[in-house]
Amino acid sequence: MTDDSSSRAQFNANASKYAASEVHRHGPSLPVLLDFAAPTQQDRALDVATGTGNAAHALAPFVSEVVGLDLADQMLAHARRRAQDDGQTNARFVVGSAEALPFADACFMLVTSRHAPHHFLHLDRFLAEAFRVLQGGGRLVIADQISPTPAAQLWMDEYQSTRDPSHHAQRTVEAWRELAEAAGFVWTQHTLVPYRLDFMWWTAQSGCTPETVQRLRAHADALSESERQAAGLEYDAGGQLTAHHEQMMVVRLERP
Repeated sequence: MTDDSSSRAQFNANASKYAASEVHRHGPSLPVLLDFAAPTQQDRALDVATGTGNAAHALAPFVSEVVGLDLADQMLAHARRRAQDDGQTNARFVVGSAEALPFADACFMLVTSRHAPHHFLHLDRFLAEAFRVLQGGGRLVIADQISPTPAAQLWMDEYQSTRDPSHHAQRTVEAWRELAEAAGFVWTQHTLVPYRLDFMWWTAQSGCTPETVQRLRAHADALSESERQAAGLEYDAGGQLTAHHEQMMVVRLERP
């Protein structure tokens, strides 16, 4: 991602696909995020880069209010429609950037972001902004895809950004921890949640052209067998790429 416009254009163009995606609506990172967040009726919550609002909708029954923020207005249109259909009166959705949150200092007790920070160009700015808008004792709970090693990240970032130009960086857990602690957060707990993503679904989800699909296959096929295993690639008996496996980190950070 080079700027906010890249992410906005990518997700506006594919908003209906994300709204219908079971991986995003009910994927296994969501219940873990809710468990780590431990929402209460005293919480005012913010879900950053909410997309079609999956995490915000999941939080709504448990908090006093949840605000979902995203750059892509077409994604937010789906979020608002779902809130209306579900009768959620304490969820609202606003346009804004993760790196410049349009909220006052210390106005939330809970901030979440799911399946989104790998798109953020300046993760340090997002972490600083989340720290700013949280009250003392508040928590930031994140679910995002990670790379197992720095070397694997080099390959994964090219693979991911070929598929979706708004991808920026698929960091290691260690890199995440360094940035979070530099922002002032206390790293309290984390876990890894496995995902298997079907190749044809994954490429269709982001609107890949046939030419892009071929580039992705060639990028994967150039790896050695051990490199394919390290990257979590899955091939069928005929040697065709069918899926990739990746770990989703869920982490709870606390503001002292």
